[in-house]
Amino acid sequence: MACAPSIADHIIPAVSSAEDEEIVDLVVKGTIPSYALEEQVGDCKRAVRIRREALQRITRRSLQGLPLAGFGYGSILKQCCEMPVGYVQIPVGIAGPLLLDGFEYIVPTATTEGCIVASTNRGFKGIYASGGATSTILRDGMTRAPVVRFPSASRACHLKFFLDNPSNFQTLADEFNKSSNFARLQGVQCSIAGKNLYMRFSCTTGVPWG
Repeated sequence: MACAPSIADHIIPAVSSAEDEEIVDLVVKGTIPSYALEEQVGDCKRAVRIRREALQRITRRSLQGLPLAGFGYGSILKQCCEMPVGYVQIPVGIAGPLLLDGFEYIVPTATTEGCIVASTNRGFKGIYASGGATSTILRDGMTRAPVVRFPSASRACHLKFFLDNPSNFQTLADEFNKSSNFARLQGVQCSIAGKNLYMRFSCTTGVPWG
């Protein structure tokens, strides 16, 4: 079981070498993009240390209250939270058991909202007492909904016709899928309001069900 970070972990360490100091200076000057540090130095924690030091110099604000040590930054690389400079601690409560599809689950809940775990737990007790719940997945996907404003409603219609044409889907999917290591385009829905074209892109997220 991992230990909680100590007070010492909350102290911002200085950059550890002349090489790190040089990289910090290059980030401050904009020569090295902050997002490229993990690839540049080959060490996720070192990259975070350099990034937060550069950020402090750029903003002239201290990050001393934000913990650095005690977190596995490699586990989030290209997964979530780009350009990390630390992490926050959130209390985790447990609710359950939840009887779902014939299996019992203990549900950890990270929250700072009072009563949320207790109320969830009461709901789980009700579900359990009634014989459990059965789940059904109607549709699985993530959506993004940009809007484009054109000079005229006619121009907006031209794009809508293009997006609605099934023969163009593969072209759209190829471009859309380049934007993510995980997302894969499933479909696009469009609607027009005056000169505005509202688009809703639906995609899978790389997490299979079943």
